[in-house]
Amino acid sequence: MKIKRKTSGIIIIGNEVLSGKTLDTNSNFLCKKLHEIGIECKEISVVEDIEKTIVKKVNSFRKKFDFVFTTGGIGPTHDDITSKSIAVAFKDKFVLNKLAKARLKKHYSDELLTKARLKMAYLPSRATLIDNPVSIAPGFSLDNVHVFPGVPKIFEIMLTEFIKGIGEQRKFFKKNITTEIPEGIFAEYVGKVQKKYPDVDIGSYPYFKKKSFGVSLIIKSDSEELLDTVCDIIYKYLDKKNGKPRLF
Repeated sequence: MKIKRKTSGIIIIGNEVLSGKTLDTNSNFLCKKLHEIGIECKEISVVEDIEKTIVKKVNSFRKKFDFVFTTGGIGPTHDDITSKSIAVAFKDKFVLNKLAKARLKKHYSDELLTKARLKMAYLPSRATLIDNPVSIAPGFSLDNVHVFPGVPKIFEIMLTEFIKGIGEQRKFFKKNITTEIPEGIFAEYVGKVQKKYPDVDIGSYPYFKKKSFGVSLIIKSDSEELLDTVCDIIYKYLDKKNGKPRLF
């Protein structure tokens, strides 16, 4: 029987991602970090820099998931509207955060704290700051919504520290079986195994490496005993089919 895990959704905000100008690596990094501590990512969405679109998506996600993460749109430019949009989503006031302003003022002590830079200190009134040790401009949390910048290097450092505060949930048990035979040979059998053991997740992923073809079967479960049972069944079948299976 599957345990009830905490769930999450990721919202990537930015026209530059949708246009293909910027490659989104943040969701991949975040999914890996969440998986490490036992939180399931259920959905990833990429939206435009449009207030009503962001508001609608945030309100939808925060009702469905335990954790909502957004990246992008909290910088100093005119199209960085994520912070204001989230204030609207929560029907909260959009105000100058004194602590955020103080941090920015100190950071730009030798330079001019321009109106554009000060824009990054405007947040929903109920927001709690998320530290940014790189460029200082903070992210923030509001209830179950956690807002991060879109720049990958900054995002990764901030997220890594933030994840530590969530605390480790119950980890997934996972194993990988590789085989040299194509999916069409074993797909029907593995499908039957999946149906018999619905509390185990079986994913099939073809790969090409060093001019050779193969398939990786990623098998996950909340139960280590159940995982071992299913892996043993599939391994023996692939071995019988001369698939040269390897278990990791």
